[in-house]
Amino acid sequence: MRRLIALALLLLPALALEAGFKDVDVNGDGVPEKVAVTNLVDLAFDQKGQVVGWYVKTYKGTAIGDYAKAPNLRANGPVVSPAGFTPTKAEFLVEDGRLLARFQGQEGTLTYEIAKGRYTVGVRADFPLTLRLSAQGAPRVLLEGQGEPLPSGEGRFRYLAWQTRPKAGYALVAFGEGPLEGKLVGKEGEVRLPPGQEVKVYGGQNELVRFHVEGLLALPGLFTPNLWGQLSLGLLWIMEIAFRYTGSWGLAILFLTLVVRLLLWPLMHQQFKSMAEMQRLQPLIQKINEKYKDDPNKRAEATMKLYQEHKVNPAAGCLPLFIQMPILFILWKVIANYEFGQGLLWIPDLALPDPYYILPVLYVASTLLSTWLSAHGNKDVIRQGLFINLIFVFLVLQFPAGVTLYWVLSNLIGLFQQWLINKSLKPLAA
Repeated sequence: MRRLIALALLLLPALALEAGFKDVDVNGDGVPEKVAVTNLVDLAFDQKGQVVGWYVKTYKGTAIGDYAKAPNLRANGPVVSPAGFTPTKAEFLVEDGRLLARFQGQEGTLTYEIAKGRYTVGVRADFPLTLRLSAQGAPRVLLEGQGEPLPSGEGRFRYLAWQTRPKAGYALVAFGEGPLEGKLVGKEGEVRLPPGQEVKVYGGQNELVRFHVEGLLALPGLFTPNLWGQLSLGLLWIMEIAFRYTGSWGLAILFLTLVVRLLLWPLMHQQFKSMAEMQRLQPLIQKINEKYKDDPNKRAEATMKLYQEHKVNPAAGCLPLFIQMPILFILWKVIANYEFGQGLLWIPDLALPDPYYILPVLYVASTLLSTWLSAHGNKDVIRQGLFINLIFVFLVLQFPAGVTLYWVLSNLIGLFQQWLINKSLKPLAA
């Protein structure tokens, strides 16, 4: 029954969450916290103005059902805590897609600003504020004038950071427009803010594309891209240039798809041609298998002779596939972790799954058509393709619409390429 309910919930339209606040007892102490809900993170505030829970969504745009099981950046104490501040009044507002949590006390007003589509939260006060921070992961501080972060330090710094794993997992990063004053001792960080100055606190994926989107990538020692990371940044640059000229992220993804497919065209041509030729020879291979079913040596010899006569290399389609797979994986990572903040036609937000599952249906249909074209009537290959797509469709339902759009466009270009190759193949001699 639970599996059926979960499947039913999965098949409901994956509409974006409405940003807002709700009352939930996240830590089970009997006192409800005020939880700010967004598509990316949920933040739980207590009555003292502290962030006692910073929950990162596993899937964008989904609601957290059980906060005890959700990824939480909290370590032993509050993630963010205003030292020496006792609020007497709190208000929680939604303005133009932003969530504002304001706490008022005798000293003045403390404000948290949570922007739509961002993991970064702005924190400021109209009085001198000492903000304490702590999170899961290895702590580091980059002091002003230093080239590399240190495990501890005090003075003017460019950022405080906690990272659960190098280039993976989650991160909490406190930074500002300019240097900040504070310290890091053990796992406890501290930021001293004059009235009106804002500190930005990023809490989310410890990932290259997200750091690029949120303006963290320029901070030294926080994330150093490797070769694949540099390639990711190159693809990002192409996509952002296309958006700058078109004003549409949908058209930018189309342009990026065209560029990648043109670059991969020779490899894809070799792969498709090899697959088509292998399938075209299947009737002759079946005859050889039947003729020499009791003699494996002669069967192998006759099969190799057949390949030589038709100038077919059975392994020719494997190498192009191995070369292009890392590039396709990088593209998936780039688009899946990007924050578009824009929709396309019926899709309200390309960063979230298609709420009506039109793109997943188009993806499956284009993949099945591709299988049919490459199978050349081989019913076993067609059945295998159908079975794989029926399993894979449940994963595609959760893909960001931008990712699925890329795959659909890529499949359509691939279908055109396959059609050209099939048309160029000569018929087998009788």
